[in-house]
Amino acid sequence: MTLVTDHLDRRSMRKNLSLDSISRVSSGVAVDRSGGGAFAVMVGDVGTNVLIPAGLGEVGFAGEDARLKDFDILISLRGKRNGSSVFKDDRFEGRPVHASLDVAVIRLHQPDHMAALALSFWFNLESTQRLLAVHRVGSHAFRLPLPALRKFQVPQFTPQSADLFVRAGVAGRQVLKLEREISARREIVFEEMMTQAAAQFAGGPGRED
Repeated sequence: MTLVTDHLDRRSMRKNLSLDSISRVSSGVAVDRSGGGAFAVMVGDVGTNVLIPAGLGEVGFAGEDARLKDFDILISLRGKRNGSSVFKDDRFEGRPVHASLDVAVIRLHQPDHMAALALSFWFNLESTQRLLAVHRVGSHAFRLPLPALRKFQVPQFTPQSADLFVRAGVAGRQVLKLEREISARREIVFEEMMTQAAAQFAGGPGRED
């Protein structure tokens, strides 16, 4: 995915802009783990999937102002990697969802599903992660400061380039998934071969009962 989308990054997008010029960037809210009625997106929920998964932890409702909206882009602020995913409200059947303090909420001034997905894919590129690494602070518990994220330079996607970028990103993820499955199956076959070889060796000529 990195090679394809990096190529698109260079050739099919307009000039870069600061993130806060195209969106409202805020951090999440304190999580009330003793409450109920709402869900919270934690750091571990961001970056692995294209869309925020439906299986989130239940917490107390933090109020309408903190509620996530369709096409919000979420990015983790803690850790060695600042993964990103997009929020879709219809996956939660109307239940309120908000982000925890360690997750930034990027709300585009002109909300668009494809543009949000494209920007999220762009944040997950290894080349983008290397740029973000410059701004992370801390020697052990790395954290990306919100002011640095607000001023971070991001590509201005055209509708055409956003569509192309997302298609390339989805295809790239499918390739990576297939490669992992092949690697896992190869490991299973190798272990089975070694087990059979060991059994044959143990039961071969010269064995004394």
